[in-house]
Amino acid sequence: MQSKKCAICAFFFIGLGIGLKSAPDKLLVHRGLYGPFFPGVFCDFLSCFLGISYEISISDALCMFIKNEISIYDFVCALSEAVDLVFPALNSHHKKVAYLACNIALEMNLPNNEVQDIVLAAMLHDIGAFSLGERIKALAFEQFPEEMFQHSLLGYKLLKNFEPLAQAAVLVKFHHTDYDPSRDDVPIGSYIIHLADRIPILFDENREVLDQVPFILEKISKNFHKFHPDVYIAFLRLAKLEYVWVEAFLPSFGTGMIRRVRFSKEIVDLDMLRSFAQVIAQIIDFRCHFTATHSSGVAAVARELAVISGFSERECRMMEIAGLLHDMGKLAVPDNILAKNGSLTNEEFNIMKKHSYYTYAILSKICGLEDIAVWASHHHERQDGNGYPFHVRGEDFSRLARFMVVADIITALTEDRPYRSGMDKKRTMEVLYTMVENGGVDKSIVELAHKNFLRINDVRIRAQQEARKEYDIFHNTNVLFFVQPRQKQIKAV
Repeated sequence: MQSKKCAICAFFFIGLGIGLKSAPDKLLVHRGLYGPFFPGVFCDFLSCFLGISYEISISDALCMFIKNEISIYDFVCALSEAVDLVFPALNSHHKKVAYLACNIALEMNLPNNEVQDIVLAAMLHDIGAFSLGERIKALAFEQFPEEMFQHSLLGYKLLKNFEPLAQAAVLVKFHHTDYDPSRDDVPIGSYIIHLADRIPILFDENREVLDQVPFILEKISKNFHKFHPDVYIAFLRLAKLEYVWVEAFLPSFGTGMIRRVRFSKEIVDLDMLRSFAQVIAQIIDFRCHFTATHSSGVAAVARELAVISGFSERECRMMEIAGLLHDMGKLAVPDNILAKNGSLTNEEFNIMKKHSYYTYAILSKICGLEDIAVWASHHHERQDGNGYPFHVRGEDFSRLARFMVVADIITALTEDRPYRSGMDKKRTMEVLYTMVENGGVDKSIVELAHKNFLRINDVRIRAQQEARKEYDIFHNTNVLFFVQPRQKQIKAV
């Protein structure tokens, strides 16, 4: 009897596998294919029919069996948390603003698709503030639009070409714009984020939440003319509800409200995932002139090494995406450390070392990116277990993660740095073989890179040249719009 059960189970898994892999280029299995009940039903099947007990949540089961589904909201939420890690005073600022903006939008009975865009924009509204100084300046209640619009414009330019975030990008562009009834170019969503953004900066983490409500309301009311009347009135209605304040300033509670919004925006294939990874790579690299092309170089080398080694097209493309995301954790590293022209102090180096862990922590939260999270975050691990942050070795150090290590080293050695020019083939290979002798990197991968060095390096150069063009265009074509009451001025920067 048990053998019959095992045979039936085997046929079930084979059928499931064929169904999930029928479109190899697709990352998304539509929710309607199995429905949200599928994991629970399947687990009941295992328990009742096979006599297997289980302890598994619906979300865990979805990750296991519908592993290819990737939510834009989950990705944006993880990215937002990373950006706020750079400075303790930010303390989930993006998430608090998103919660408040979501509540205001729902109170105004806006359509679900508009609420989605408002939440996504609020999660990323300060993404264009590359320096810590800019982020701190944005926390001041009294602001000058001409100063604030610069990072709003950069955020817009980063997001606008990724179609699922194109409308959110417009909201980011105008989120520091004071209300002006003569303007018809500012979306209501921007005005909502504008008000929601002012509230958390008035909050004192060391005082009781509800004790601070009168002060916050007084401050907002004195500046009511800066806010859209409909948004302001909706906020006043919400302000009477104690739970809104409690959830707003305890973000772990507030995410439940946001989750009730029906998010339909999802990454549906590898092309879309790569496009979003490219956006994130620019957010990471464009903070500093010297690192502006690094992720593009690593991605190109990682993919080429995988291609030469005979991995599947899907794995090669996923390696490229992992390369674009491998330094995602640097979003939590202060810009003065990233841009330092010289050796880091021990304290600075210890701060820098955390970035690969943050990469893992961010990406591993996103259902469907489990493999990419490992390949990307292990780029500072070593064969002998003396890398960081996990000190993996042996079977725990996956083959493709080892490729990422070599890709990162090759790119770092051959690209120009502030303190030296890029190394040639001879010097690069000397460094790599020394690392092999010391037990640091995989000998077979280094030999593969040696044999194909010119091909790999040519791919890296072309990728980084293209990234440099994008960086120059991004930073050299800014136009700063600063708006004074009832009139507009355009000033070239």
